[in-house]
Amino acid sequence: MNFNIDWAGIAFVLLIGYIDDFIGPQLYEYEDKVVNVYKKYQCPKNCGAIHPHYVYFNSHTNGMVIDKSLLGKKIKKKKSRRKK
Repeated sequence: MNFNIDWAGIAFVLLIGYIDDFIGPQLYEYEDKVVNVYKKYQCPKNCGAIHPHYVYFNSHTNGMVIDKSLLGKKIKKKKSRRKK
């Protein structure tokens, strides 16, 4: 019985990770910087923090808006390997 529950738990965690990668914020290169394309949140236009800025393509807020055609390639997260 525990064997089936363990496999169901592993499958559930993998599914959550896949969904987060698919619909969550995506990192892209943009004008020698890294930006985080995210619809729900945007950094203010003059954000001075050193981090991947949250941007969007069009918005009615006063946040950072960029042109989609100027985005560089998508940055993929590195998978870590634990040493045993």
